[in-house]
Amino acid sequence: MPETTVPNEEQVLNRVREELAAIKVPGAEDATMETQWSELDVDSLDLVELVKALEDEYGIQIADDELKPIKGVGDAVTLTIRLAEAQSA
Repeated sequence: MPETTVPNEEQVLNRVREELAAIKVPGAEDATMETQWSELDVDSLDLVELVKALEDEYGIQIADDELKPIKGVGDAVTLTIRLAEAQSA
């Protein structure tokens, strides 16, 4: 069930790490806000699975055009928080 409060950066970062680890991305546990997808060998299918998990977890919708500029973990975390804030407003 989606959370009713807006998650903080640490919560979303941990969720991203968990999901990347669940889909067998090497080095997922050590990902930081600065980690780029290319450093983790994240492909488009991995990204789709991650986005779906974040949408389900936080009750948000991430549009395709919002995905294009996301190049790494920090971008995904920031976008998730922004959308969760908008959802709760």
